[in-house]
Amino acid sequence: MATVTVVPTDRPFPLIRLPKIRCHPFLSSLVFVGCDAVAISVAGITVLLENRIYGRLDFHQYFSLWPALGVFFAIFAFSNLYPGIIHNAVTELRRLGLALTLGFLVLAALIPVTRLDQAYPRRVLLLCWISAIVVTPLLRSIVRAFVCHKPWWGVPVAVFHTGDESTEIVRELELHPEFGLRPVVLLSSSYHGGRAPSVPIVDIHLAASVRASGVERAMIALPETGSAKLLEDLEKFESLFPRLMIIHSSAVLYSLTVNARQLAGCLAVEVRRDLLLPLPRLTKRSIDLFLVCLILPLVTLPLLLIGLLVRLESPGPIFYSQHRVGRGQRKFRIWKIRTMKTNADELLREALAKDGKLREEWLRDRKLRHDPRITRVGKLLRKTSLDELPQLWNVLRGEMSLVGPRPIVEEEVSAYGQNIALYCRVAPGLTGLWQVSGRSAMSRRDRVRLDSYYVRNWSPWLDLHILARTASVVLTGEGAY
Repeated sequence: MATVTVVPTDRPFPLIRLPKIRCHPFLSSLVFVGCDAVAISVAGITVLLENRIYGRLDFHQYFSLWPALGVFFAIFAFSNLYPGIIHNAVTELRRLGLALTLGFLVLAALIPVTRLDQAYPRRVLLLCWISAIVVTPLLRSIVRAFVCHKPWWGVPVAVFHTGDESTEIVRELELHPEFGLRPVVLLSSSYHGGRAPSVPIVDIHLAASVRASGVERAMIALPETGSAKLLEDLEKFESLFPRLMIIHSSAVLYSLTVNARQLAGCLAVEVRRDLLLPLPRLTKRSIDLFLVCLILPLVTLPLLLIGLLVRLESPGPIFYSQHRVGRGQRKFRIWKIRTMKTNADELLREALAKDGKLREEWLRDRKLRHDPRITRVGKLLRKTSLDELPQLWNVLRGEMSLVGPRPIVEEEVSAYGQNIALYCRVAPGLTGLWQVSGRSAMSRRDRVRLDSYYVRNWSPWLDLHILARTASVVLTGEGAY
């Protein structure tokens, strides 16, 4: 990026030569078209597996389904899944799930018409659908992580300067290239300094030149000005750029379920809190019970082996319980596998009394990176989160959910401030945004923010995204100590 030069505000800025725009949305689309083709083809291998089970391996039957890819590409394009940018992971997962479901329903309707229902029974389509639901978003995620740093990735965007918020927008977009929005210029009528952006500053009167260079998208953070001035600015900006994104920094308004409405000629923003409604709660509870019933038979033997290891290293109880704050601010007993020595409280008091830095860390986070109380087996259990498995019992009892805000102790209630009312409206989770966003490496303030975000933005797709991320985090031990 070019070096920023602050220009006196009593005269127009000279046009700073823009960096060469190398973003190619078409190339980004092409990458994801190929990615989706591979994912759906891999899911289609179910046809071969079914044939092999019944003793007839017919490759022609598999390759004859390839024209059906056109159906999926059309539905994906209509669902705005190309070029595969701007959408957050949850929105993309929802659109992919609905698009794949619609695609396989179309195939299920066409197969009887073409008299191929004997060759492709419904059970095969069902298995293909399940495979595609898993493979397609996973492959997209891997490909995006690989290509998002390439110079051709994404689309160029101009940012209108309305204060430090604009500089913050540029910084966030550069920190998260996976969004696919590449800031190339900051348009301003009078730049008065402040936090220096990392992109060139151009006089707003030269915005037409920016548009002519191939920049179709622009962004503006809502300025702290009157509505008349805002309306005037928006009309001016809209006349220059065909796509204008308006950003509001309020955490209260930010939601994955925001809908724009027109009401009596005015713009109305509808914000839903789905997790606070009865039907979504029933849906979430049903999903919890279904998944727990699937998981419990798989973890019974590992739990027995872990219990044996705990007893061999440190004599004492295998399980550990502690009171936590749950829905309605009611206390409940949470269960874990014991990871500490039996005289843990005494060891903690001695360590905090001897080391001031440890005491400061404990008061700040209620956690210690190098905790003298934890056993060797306990370190491994915490690193892999296997010590949390007994909380499946709490999920069965309805005291917890598989996904939700992190369960807190009474001493942490004050840290939530006014957000504690939001937290207490839902059941705490076995996993959640905190666990997949850095865990113990994050500050308490960040944990509160993530918990509040989850309650405001819940959807089944968000839960599925968090569960998938949890598997990755557990395998890598990211942020755990």
